[in-house]
Amino acid sequence: MAQFEVLIVFPLIWALLITLFFHYKLSIEFMIPTFFGTKKFREKKLQSSVSKFLIKNSRVELDCSYTNAN
Repeated sequence: MAQFEVLIVFPLIWALLITLFFHYKLSIEFMIPTFFGTKKFREKKLQSSVSKFLIKNSRVELDCSYTNAN
């Protein structure tokens, strides 16, 4: 069994830090945006349906004549 000396420990720590850096960098750049992409798509679909609803209601209000209400 190998003994851990100072010459072995420091390169192991650096290798671990570099590996963790690349792992988290790849996770943040590739995995997390995929989850937020679905959320953006859902919000976009909801906003478009709400805007269509508002446009239909504004057409109804424009069709009604309020000037002859007296």
